Amino acid sequence: MNTILASAIQRIRNIVRSIVTRSAAISGDDLFYDNYIEVKSFYVKRYGSIPSVLFINHMNTSEVLHYLLSGTAGKILQVYQRSYYNWKDQKKEFSLSILELEGAILIELGRDYAEILFPQEANLRAETILESIIGFRIAKQEGQHQIYIINSTGYGLDLKPLNIQPSELDLDLYYNDDFIEVDAKIQERLLKEQDKGIVLLHGLPGTGKTTYLRYLIGRVKKKVLFLSPSVAGNLMNPDFMDLLIEHPNSILVIEDAENIILDRTYQSNHSVSNLLNLSDGLLSDCLNVQIICTFNSALHLVDPALLRKGRLIAQYEFGKLSVDKAKQLAGKLNIETTIDAPVSLAELLNPAATNYEPKKTQVMGFRRVLATN
Repeated sequence: MNTILASAIQRIRNIVRSIVTRSAAISGDDLFYDNYIEVKSFYVKRYGSIPSVLFINHMNTSEVLHYLLSGTAGKILQVYQRSYYNWKDQKKEFSLSILELEGAILIELGRDYAEILFPQEANLRAETILESIIGFRIAKQEGQHQIYIINSTGYGLDLKPLNIQPSELDLDLYYNDDFIEVDAKIQERLLKEQDKGIVLLHGLPGTGKTTYLRYLIGRVKKKVLFLSPSVAGNLMNPDFMDLLIEHPNSILVIEDAENIILDRTYQSNHSVSNLLNLSDGLLSDCLNVQIICTFNSALHLVDPALLRKGRLIAQYEFGKLSVDKAKQLAGKLNIETTIDAPVSLAELLNPAATNYEPKKTQVMGFRRVLATN
């Protein structure tokens, strides 16, 4: 038994010696990343050990910094800071701060996050510091609406809140008459708790899809998650599923979703299957996620499974305004222009803008099949 214990102790010593040796070998270049200190490498260099980490985001780090510098959370030994000059507000602001506290604790403050690095024996103290700064969360301003951008970080997928200005939009004035009934159906379902399904909004560029989306976001009460097509292509990624589990009963918005919803006859990826699972599969019963996809392609290119009753909340093709509707809107907005043919919303609202048409080129291979089917 003594031999086994002695062997285990020796292995631990070897591991510690290896960590210390590697930390001593870290050069100055290894300590810097993105123009400043990489805090984990710095910790290993400074203390010769691997730290435990606590991470919290959506923080007002200016207030956190002010609080920590007061010494309330512990004595500050050193502050390392990268700053920049804000020309708009004409003042210096920090973009990254690293605070060294007694007890081998480092705290990194970025633009909207705090990261606490500490030895395991200081776990209770680190959690106390975390609890003391939770109150400095970024507050949502009164009267503002937010969407949450899903972005990739070193810790997986994360939500970044963005404030948007909701628009007061007279749908009867800005869109053709057949859209009013569709909008009523969409709002009824999106306002319903614990619901699921897909909304498909498509049509030529400039016909008002994004304008309507901005209006719609201001009307719903649920959390709206915005996905770029690149992230949406990995809908069943474990990190993505963890994110949805943490934010059920949400609305996912995917703009420019052509590559996500394309008929599986034309492509061999799992995007459509993933959407089906989220909108009407077993997962949908647990997550209650509703999905809005906007795209410019024709509806016949969409996978038929997405159009099935029970899964599809609504679909609408935004087209050019009729002559009568366009004249009515132009008169209301005091736009002086001649209207003798259907016109898109963008063309009507920007009559003096130059329309740059791309040169037509011969389309080959796969894209040509899509264009001719």
